[in-house]
Amino acid sequence: MSSRAVPGWWKRRLVLLSILGLLGASLVFGSAAAAAGGAKDRFRASASDEIGGEAGELAALRDIQGFDERAQANPVTGAQALFSRCRFSPFADGTVTYAALMPWERDVIVEDTAFEFADGTSCFNPQNEQNIVVNPTNDLNIVTAANDYRYEFRCYAYVSMDGGGTWRNVELPGWSGPTGAKGQFVKTGCGGDPVLAFGRDGTLYFAALTYNLDKFPRQMSGVAVSSSKDGGLTWAAPVMVSYNATGNFFDDKEWIAVAPDGTVNVTWTTFYQGPRGLSYIKSPIVMASSRNGGKSWSSTMAVSDPAHPYNQGSQVGSAPDGSLYVVYEAETPGSAYTQDAMVVARSTNGGKSFTTTEIARVYDDLDCYPLQQPGGQDRQTLTNEQFRLNSYPSLAIDPTTGQIAIVWTDNEGSGNCGSGGSTFSGTTSNQVKLVTSSDGTSWSGVRRLTAGADKVFPSVGANAGVISVGYYTREFATSIGSNRECGITERDTTTGDFVVPEDAARASAVVCLDWAVKTSVDDFASTTRVTSQSSNPYILFSGSFIGDYTGTAVDSQGTTYTVWTDFRGNPGVTTPNQDTLVGVIPGD
Repeated sequence: MSSRAVPGWWKRRLVLLSILGLLGASLVFGSAAAAAGGAKDRFRASASDEIGGEAGELAALRDIQGFDERAQANPVTGAQALFSRCRFSPFADGTVTYAALMPWERDVIVEDTAFEFADGTSCFNPQNEQNIVVNPTNDLNIVTAANDYRYEFRCYAYVSMDGGGTWRNVELPGWSGPTGAKGQFVKTGCGGDPVLAFGRDGTLYFAALTYNLDKFPRQMSGVAVSSSKDGGLTWAAPVMVSYNATGNFFDDKEWIAVAPDGTVNVTWTTFYQGPRGLSYIKSPIVMASSRNGGKSWSSTMAVSDPAHPYNQGSQVGSAPDGSLYVVYEAETPGSAYTQDAMVVARSTNGGKSFTTTEIARVYDDLDCYPLQQPGGQDRQTLTNEQFRLNSYPSLAIDPTTGQIAIVWTDNEGSGNCGSGGSTFSGTTSNQVKLVTSSDGTSWSGVRRLTAGADKVFPSVGANAGVISVGYYTREFATSIGSNRECGITERDTTTGDFVVPEDAARASAVVCLDWAVKTSVDDFASTTRVTSQSSNPYILFSGSFIGDYTGTAVDSQGTTYTVWTDFRGNPGVTTPNQDTLVGVIPGD
């Protein structure tokens, strides 16, 4: 694998999470451990006997302080527990500092705010989970969004009008009480999983979850959409697309796209949770459409087929000919629902009916990954990491050629992955995979784009004949560092001392991540390291959450814009925390 030098291509406070990082980060993971009900529960929503349904785990973990306390109450070994706040080193000279960001990597968070833990220490609020879009009428208008923890239950868009050089943070009105909410939004608020899409006329749409995780049956959940006519600088009040006022159902993990004729399509997963929200019956992918710019929405339409009742992580897009595509991860009937597949649903009649096709096996079985250490969420993760992961797809459709690209990561070929067991043995080597199609009916074979050290959370963009894929990678971090900058730190729950993990493998593990990009310009041969410095994902949330998705887009000139959750914060402005960074890679 070759590596392209960065300078060369550049030339061309205690705050509630608003549940943004828990639900908005998606409660449910295709790669979660099986619950008592068996293999079918691998897409199951989190539950608790105390409260019930989706609200259980969330109520226990809805503030950043709660993550810390949960970790300290669940030692990893002996009295040693995970410790992950605002990354600092107790082993040498204090706070881990990072060099200034390079010109091509931009921190989009303006006027970040701090919060205080119970012991008086403070951190800056995190932002995570992004996609990114380029205005088709103005390539300089770049917009991204994230779960933003600065203020409770509020939505933000981060807007650039100069091609990513400078950014404004725009609060969307009407999503919560403090922002002028009316009707159902007074009781719910901005719940996370923010997603953006431009129409061909330059109208911008923002979709997100909205919910109230009260005790059953007073739980409410839904999906809503706002629109902007000026590239994200001002926004209309949100309109509810779907709304459930009972804990028996829960809407999750929405996505949005605009068809060539201006029809706006939103897909999401509806979890049928049974009596008191404690069961998992099914989780179909569904869709609603708007033909009047998001002012009103159709009734809910089925996307996934009855043969695939257990699904999650959909993304929707439209080809230039108007064909509609929805890609998602599903448990496969051919494996008695013990394995997963990447499924594409295609509609040529605006979503009235779909034809579904399994296009690839996804290797994220129960025996494909280790589980998080105690203090996490009992989810799967990578070797010696702690953040939860998934194999949900990222979809891009080139508006000029109609080529469809889908990427994801899984752990095929590592250890005993895919052998039919219930636990993983070995060392993970998670890799980015790609499938493409020129017509939506015939698909390429699965192509592995990467090799070696773990990759995770890829995203794909396509335009002007260029496909770009961004992803996290462990390949550039090779040393723990003198301050254990890239190492795991634990805390003795008896003495309060900071300690090196007792487990030798964890003590010596290099855990830092970088963000990288590959493009079709050279047939994905070279790797562009976008981040100028590796950073440690064991930061806030006891290290167990960095977001569930990222974003990559390509403009009409072939320039790539890619966005991810970085762990350096804004060097020189804030201490390390989770911030949203955008990288700009000019086209060749």
